[in-house]
Amino acid sequence: MKKLILIFFLLTFTMILSGYEMNTLIENPTAGILQRGEAEISAKLFKNNGLIMGTRIGLFPRFMFGVSYGAERIVGNQDPVWHDRVEFNAKFRLIDETAKFPAVAIGYDSQGHGTYYKDAKRYDMKSKGFYLAASKNYLFLGNLGFHGGVNYSLETEDDDDDINLFAGIDKSIGDVVVLLAEYDVAWNDNEDPDSESEIDDKIKGLGKGYFNASFDIHFTDYLVVKFSFYDIFENREDTQGSDRTISLLYYMKF
Repeated sequence: MKKLILIFFLLTFTMILSGYEMNTLIENPTAGILQRGEAEISAKLFKNNGLIMGTRIGLFPRFMFGVSYGAERIVGNQDPVWHDRVEFNAKFRLIDETAKFPAVAIGYDSQGHGTYYKDAKRYDMKSKGFYLAASKNYLFLGNLGFHGGVNYSLETEDDDDDINLFAGIDKSIGDVVVLLAEYDVAWNDNEDPDSESEIDDKIKGLGKGYFNASFDIHFTDYLVVKFSFYDIFENREDTQGSDRTISLLYYMKF
């Protein structure tokens, strides 16, 4: 499986450059998709010297598909902690955006954010799982986009399987900078004060939801660096100020 994923990445790197449509804010999906023949390669550095590599490809006019895989302690003198599984994502756009109505898409994404806990079979921030997302963009001193949706995560070993809501916004500043903010209500990740489970004590959220923000620099139409700040509300007990990450996104066409 790992060899197949490596081949997938190498094939993607041989493609020709092209433009792109935003398909994710920070962790929240949008209704945007990669068009047929477009591709995205991403690398995210996160806490504990973690690294997640991913790639997404527009296979058909309304459908995109991708894979991702990661590990922690990549840098340093300790053995890397590889995640248990390769994660997958797919999205199909049901309705295109018009002047009056938003775009609507359905999808699936099993990649969460942060540390992966093998016993609990979940990430610090749960993956979206199955979701429905809507997006509407406006011209206001550049682009101004509003996004929202509903999701059901399959990371339910902690006995918290509620349907969840998320929303976000993006605003371009000139041709180089994009500011993003998003909020995940995290109804599916609330600590039970009566529980004696270690999952509730150390892993689950405190009921504040996850507020994330990002400062994106577009060096070209195809190369983006994201400086992201996760969990600004400190919904997790181990968050101090925020969970800071850096991501590199590269877009191309084949």
